[in-house]
Amino acid sequence: MKLYWLDLETTGLDPQKSEIIEVAVAEADFNDPFNYKHIYQNVVHQKLFNLTEIDPFVIKMHTDNGLFEDCSKTGKKLFDIEEDLLTLIPKISNKEDMPIMAGSSIHFDASFIKEDWSELYSRFSYRYYDVSAIKLFCQSLGMPKFPKANAHRAKDDIEESIAHAKACSEWLKHWGWQTTQLDNL
Repeated sequence: MKLYWLDLETTGLDPQKSEIIEVAVAEADFNDPFNYKHIYQNVVHQKLFNLTEIDPFVIKMHTDNGLFEDCSKTGKKLFDIEEDLLTLIPKISNKEDMPIMAGSSIHFDASFIKEDWSELYSRFSYRYYDVSAIKLFCQSLGMPKFPKANAHRAKDDIEESIAHAKACSEWLKHWGWQTTQLDNL
């Protein structure tokens, strides 16, 4: 079974009103989630953004990190990006082997994928590998919060999510949380 580490950058929080403007994907085996390879990154080409419909915080963020500029110069149409991703993420009929979306607050990205790329969405399991939930679990056991880089660029955010998930795993191992303990539950 495969994990697909995903991150989207968008023009807002509402998948019915906001737009996907960047996507990155990395692939890993479910049993080796931190050993990944980047397999896709692209921006959605858009010459002009209707800035009156975008929160000023988002405008500043994506102006400062260069994403709006990248979208105006390069990229692909939203439909073409889904077509690219459909060639990379297999359609698997056995529900137990379906690919799993992974990332921080991955339900957010999944809501946009469901809205804009329904065929792609149908290829994923209903289960998520959500790093934000893993971090909350570890924090509830005493792990300190990790600083966030807040790059808000898809590839960088994937790498941060994987680093945080790996740090949680190491923290749990350090404090003696072993897989044998799970057998006793």
